[in-house]
Amino acid sequence: MEVDVNGQSTGLVVNEDLINRCKEVSKGFPERSAKYDREASFPVENFEELRDAGLYGIMVPKEFGGFGADFLTYTKCIEQIGKADSSTGLTFNMHNITVGSLSELDSEINAIGGSRGRVMGQFREWMYNQAIVEKKLFASAVSEPGIGAHFSKLKTTYRKVDGGFIINGTKWFVSMAGYADYYVVAARNEKSSPEDPSLSYLVVEKENPGITIDRVWDTLGMRATTSDTMHLKDVFVPTERLFLGSEGMVLYKITREPHWLVGGFTGVYLGISSAAFEFMVDYLSKKKIPGTDTPMSTDSRIQQRVGELAVQLGAARSATYEAARLIVEQRGSLEANTAIHRAKFLCGELGPHLTSMAIRTCGGTTIARRLPLEKLYRDSRCGGLMPATSDECLMYVGKAALGIDMTKTSETYW
Repeated sequence: MEVDVNGQSTGLVVNEDLINRCKEVSKGFPERSAKYDREASFPVENFEELRDAGLYGIMVPKEFGGFGADFLTYTKCIEQIGKADSSTGLTFNMHNITVGSLSELDSEINAIGGSRGRVMGQFREWMYNQAIVEKKLFASAVSEPGIGAHFSKLKTTYRKVDGGFIINGTKWFVSMAGYADYYVVAARNEKSSPEDPSLSYLVVEKENPGITIDRVWDTLGMRATTSDTMHLKDVFVPTERLFLGSEGMVLYKITREPHWLVGGFTGVYLGISSAAFEFMVDYLSKKKIPGTDTPMSTDSRIQQRVGELAVQLGAARSATYEAARLIVEQRGSLEANTAIHRAKFLCGELGPHLTSMAIRTCGGTTIARRLPLEKLYRDSRCGGLMPATSDECLMYVGKAALGIDMTKTSETYW
C-alpha cells in the first residue's frame, strides 16, 4: 500500500509482482549494454526478452489481456529497466507513451456512444491486439529538425484523400527507427494555420514504401536507441489508423495531460542514477585505501559524500513517485502536472551530477569503458535534453507558482 508524504495511506496498491518481473527480465541487460553502446546497435535481445515476458502489454488493461499497470507501477517498472540498460528503458518507454496514453482513456471511450464511440473502441482494440497478441512495438515520431518536440511548430503535414490520409515531412530523434513495427506520427492538417494548428496522430506501418531512414545516430549517450531521422514522402495512412479516429486532438490533449511526454523519461533517468549510486557503493566497499587493507568506505569524507548523494537520490525518487501517484489520482490537475515537471527536472539534473561525483569519489579507474560509470555518465547527460527539457520544466513550475493558467496552449512550451 502506498503512503503519501505525511505517511497516510493513499489507497493505491502498487503491483510489486510486475515490478519484480521487470527486474528479473532485465537481469541480463547490463552484460550486453556496453556492446550495444559501442556499436550504436539496437538492443534486439533485450526486446525479445521483454516481448517473451508479455511486457509489450504492460499498460494494456487486464480485461484486454495486459498487465494493467497504472502510472505509478509503470514508473517503478521502467526505473528497473532503465537501471539495467539506459537505452532499452528509454526506447521501451517510447512504446508505452502511445499504448499507455491510450489505456488511460478507457473510461472515456466506454462512455462515448454512437458512431464516434464505436470508431474509438475499434482503434483501441486493434492497438491492444497488436501489442498483446501480435507482440508489435510502437514508436513515437514527433520531433523535427530545428523544432524538437514543440508540437505547435511542427511542419510535417497530412491531407485527407479517399480512404485515408497522405503524410509528408521529416522526423528526427525517432527512437527505434527501423525496428519498431509502427510509428505514431504527429502531423498538422495542411489547411490549418500556424496560429491554430490542427495536430493529429497517425499510425504508420514500418513497411510503408514512403518511409526512408537516414542512419545518422552517432551521439554522446543513449547510443543504442537508434534514434535516426525518418523521411515521409507521400505516405498513405488508412482512415482506421487515425489515432482514436479523432483529428486535431493532440495539442489539446498534451496541454492538459502532459505526463506521458514528460514523466515516462523520469523513471528511466532515475534508474540511471540508481545504477550509478549502487555501483559507487559497491566499488567503495571493495576498493582499499592505498597502502592499506582498509576499504575506502571507512573514510569519513567518503561517507559524507556518499551520504549527500544518497539524500539527493532519495529526494528525486520521492518526488518521482509522488508525481506518479498524483497522476493516478488526479490526472490532468495542475498539482499533478506541476509535480511531474518538478520530478523530471530533478532526475534530469541529478544524473550528470551524481555520476560525475561517483567518478570523482571512486577515482580515475572508473573512467575506463570496461566499467559502467563512464557510460552511465554519458547517458545521464541526455536527460535534461529530453522533453520537457530542464529549462522547460522550470518554466512550467515557475508559471504554475505565479498563478498563470496552464490549461492555455499559449502558455505551454509545446
